[in-house]
Amino acid sequence: MVLYEKEVLDYLNLPAIPKREWNGKDSFKVGVAIVDLQYGGQAYAVATFDAENNTRPRIKKVFGMDWFTEIATIYVVPSYMDNNVEEMDLDQESKKKAQQILDEAKEIENEGVEVNDELSKPKNEYYFDAVHSDEEAKAFIQSYNSRNRIKGRIPTTHEGLVMRLAVIYSEQNKKKK
Repeated sequence: MVLYEKEVLDYLNLPAIPKREWNGKDSFKVGVAIVDLQYGGQAYAVATFDAENNTRPRIKKVFGMDWFTEIATIYVVPSYMDNNVEEMDLDQESKKKAQQILDEAKEIENEGVEVNDELSKPKNEYYFDAVHSDEEAKAFIQSYNSRNRIKGRIPTTHEGLVMRLAVIYSEQNKKKK
């Protein structure tokens, strides 16, 4: 009996232990390893392997307090949600379904998002037509802060001023929508 199955499944958010055993040479981002414990028995752990940088797999997470002596087996967790469906380790029917899921996910991500180019692009470095220098930016921010009852110091560096103006610009564009 292998210990910590529930823990490894919960940690990796998997329904079951993967079936495909590691071939011993290909890189993988996440794998479920079965490790031999020092005082007998076996336990599940999370492993990774990068063929370019490592000579053997690394254990990323062990769930027990016992020391492990060696890795017995590794089952590779397929990366289902990569954007390149052709590189997935799936049959053709599953690749078609995976592509459909990716397309649906992109549609959901973009749903309700409209880009208004006029509002999203600043007119100058300082975001506002009336501001052309750091001194004018400080005055603008001070005025904005007092009108909106915002307490806090005004940035002193050029980068800080531009970032604060960007926040104000963004807030005003949200109000316009």
